[in-house]
Amino acid sequence: TRHGGGEASGGLPGPGTVGPGSKAVAVYATNKVSTRDRKREDETRRRRVTMKGRTIALAVCFCSAGAVDEGVGDWLANCYVWPAVGGVPPEHRDSACDRAKQNALLNSRQLHAESLPKSQLIPDDVYLAIPEEKTYACPEESTQITPSTHLGHATRWILSNEASSAIILTLRNPLGLETSAHDHTTFPAHSNTAVYPYGPIVMPGQMAVVNGRMGQVFFAREYKEMAPLDAMYQPSPSWESFKSQLPTTLSFLPTESRYTNRHRVMHVLGQPGRLLMQHHMGNIYIRNDYGGVCPELFGGEGDESAGKDRQGTPRDTNPDCNVLKKAFLNKVGCPIDIYFSPEKRNPDFECEVFSKHLGPLEPYLKKGPARDIDGKGSPLFFLNTYNGHTFTARMSHDQSLVARIELNHDKVTDCPEPKKLAEGVVPTMEMLPMNSTESLHLSNRWLVEGSQNFTLPALARKASQVKAQPELIHHGSNRTVLVLAS
Repeated sequence: TRHGGGEASGGLPGPGTVGPGSKAVAVYATNKVSTRDRKREDETRRRRVTMKGRTIALAVCFCSAGAVDEGVGDWLANCYVWPAVGGVPPEHRDSACDRAKQNALLNSRQLHAESLPKSQLIPDDVYLAIPEEKTYACPEESTQITPSTHLGHATRWILSNEASSAIILTLRNPLGLETSAHDHTTFPAHSNTAVYPYGPIVMPGQMAVVNGRMGQVFFAREYKEMAPLDAMYQPSPSWESFKSQLPTTLSFLPTESRYTNRHRVMHVLGQPGRLLMQHHMGNIYIRNDYGGVCPELFGGEGDESAGKDRQGTPRDTNPDCNVLKKAFLNKVGCPIDIYFSPEKRNPDFECEVFSKHLGPLEPYLKKGPARDIDGKGSPLFFLNTYNGHTFTARMSHDQSLVARIELNHDKVTDCPEPKKLAEGVVPTMEMLPMNSTESLHLSNRWLVEGSQNFTLPALARKASQVKAQPELIHHGSNRTVLVLAS
């Protein structure tokens, strides 16, 4: 829940039934580790296991009553917690952040939020009105989306730069100005020429984690490098930042556009270019992609009590690096159940584990002041999860398939030159769908540490002539469970 319970339920299967006729299962289990050298990033664990006799909850474990260890062992032996190919994504490994610092901040925010009255939290109406999270590749400048008037909680956008040149990450603020996505205040963004995680510049092959809030819009632009001599004669905000890093004893003007200072921080001289990607942070919309039939259509009733006997996972106080705060919003029109659905090691084993019951949106809105966005009939589900995880939505009354949600990072690639666009050359972009039937795997290496978030949305452009259309490559949502109204 937004007030505390849902903070832990991301990506973790909650107690409940796995499917029709399945036995009820519990999600909490314990396990002792006898060896001190056990690798912390074991691909078969989703949460931290016991270290030196200290018992910690396993994230994706479930068990039958009285058979905890056996149930957990069976599930882990037959199901992948992380993608079968690649294992734990690089951005979620312990090497990708300072987990102690990350989680201390998350937990302090959560406890503070839990101590406040509901009147001081972000209103429920704001969360329900936040638009769908979308990412577009190669959009036109004229299709830039305006940020939402009201913002939700803190979240992240993870992307990799697979373009042939550096990129610069910017945030569109309420005034329409593009500030640095690194600190959300530096304007213009290239006034800071430092490379991520110390600035907004992301080099080819790098991954970046952009921090933001639901409703914010971020951009990834081409960053055109320039020689110092050119920058001196062409007014450029980046020149002052770059020049400040050069030694005062330097007796000549360097010819290179890159310089690494004594703190081993690289600075790149250049200026922003074409828009390569836009991302809008928001809710993940769950739609009826597979034609499931709502109970009202054949005389049945939407049972809001369905799933009330099943509980979510306890709040995780020690999530992995760069945990994603997300929210699923039920747009199906009737009650649905969400399941954590990892890949199977054994095709005959049922790996789906109940995570959350979501009520229909319209009946919820009609309740007025009596509605509770954190209640069991709520259409919104706050969770912590990770790239590489997959969820399945099913009708509550008959468990028929509704949608499949797969989470992955976005990839920024080169876009066609304007001439080619006019000739109708369409960019070849890889699609990263949120509702897809096939799993996506990560192959990029995590090259830097840190946690800075960035987001930008783009609308499909209206083509009055033959042009390449921007491709919607991602429907996602980063939703924080513990955000205060501010």
